[in-house]
Amino acid sequence: MNGDTLSRMDSTTYIGFEGPIGAGKTTLSRLLADSLRATLIIEDVDGNEFLPDFYENRNQWAIPMQLWFLAARHRQLTSKLPSTKPIVADYTFYKDAVFAGMLLRDRGLRLYDYINSELAAGLVYPSLIVYLDANNDILMERIKKRGREYEDPITPRYEDQIRGAYENFFARHRDLNLIRFNTSSLDIESSTQTNQLFKAILDAAQPKGG
Repeated sequence: MNGDTLSRMDSTTYIGFEGPIGAGKTTLSRLLADSLRATLIIEDVDGNEFLPDFYENRNQWAIPMQLWFLAARHRQLTSKLPSTKPIVADYTFYKDAVFAGMLLRDRGLRLYDYINSELAAGLVYPSLIVYLDANNDILMERIKKRGREYEDPITPRYEDQIRGAYENFFARHRDLNLIRFNTSSLDIESSTQTNQLFKAILDAAQPKGG
């Protein structure tokens, strides 16, 4: 990544990644943050003690699993972040509402919305959302490779449900600054490919007309 690209970054740049499970959000967040010398925020997925139970019985465990993430994400994104560096995160607070809308129903969703409406106020949201995706066979391969046993029940159908939930969310929020990439054939060992990807991301993160 060249110096001109870096020189256009400032402390207000906040890039958040979204997408289906296994799309490459954490890997590319780490690489981009390293390139920018930015503050990196990684979601605490393994810390959610309800997540393994959720994948075994979604209906029973969706509410505690989702409320744990809501509290954890809020705490992480409202902690003191440096004001002198860009921020790169492997998720955004929007993710919480996307999954809640997909997984919760009736009283459970009303409870979530009641709590979320109080927590969402005052949060800083990203200046750019990078939505990553990949073919389902690639996603399944990546999930298997990283070896989280509790993720074994994840299926292509569940990945499709996640995509649908994001598309519904984006359709309702057309004002978001959003850029999309399919990572199916991305070689993260190729500096040429990753630099091209990062340049496109940083160009999209620039203020319009700037």
